[in-house]
Amino acid sequence: MKKLQEQLERIIRVVLEWILHLFGKELKEEQWEVCLQFIGFAVVGVSNFLVSYGTYALFLKCFDFSYHAANVMAFIISVYNAFYWNNKYVFREEDGEKRSWWKTLVKTYMSYAFSGLFLTEILLFVEINVLGLPEMLGPVINLFITTPINFVMNKFWTFQGDEKVQ
Repeated sequence: MKKLQEQLERIIRVVLEWILHLFGKELKEEQWEVCLQFIGFAVVGVSNFLVSYGTYALFLKCFDFSYHAANVMAFIISVYNAFYWNNKYVFREEDGEKRSWWKTLVKTYMSYAFSGLFLTEILLFVEINVLGLPEMLGPVINLFITTPINFVMNKFWTFQGDEKVQ
């Protein structure tokens, strides 16, 4: 599995370097690290979307919840899922960094509350009630809007360490 990951990283790096070269730019190591982190975040995001969408569909279709209530249930379950995987694999503590898991969990819920609950509620309302889109399509569209917002909030606020250990 590790070899496959290394090969995929090499391929992605070569392609990205080639694209940047076309524009006369060079890929710096710091940029590459952020790129890898975003890719990891996106992979977690895809799995998290499946959890969220499945939960949303379950509560909407099987339990006859309103799309608002189904969205809230999907939020609660999927944010914990996102926290777990992002904390474990994407935004790991760096050398000398110490963060409290419960503070990070609270910050995760706060950051996702903005993009994954507040913003998606507004978007769902517009998509369903104004644009007339099907209830099951809105969450798919919203993924492309909220993912970059979530990455920035998680990288620069949620998963920042509480203190530096000497």
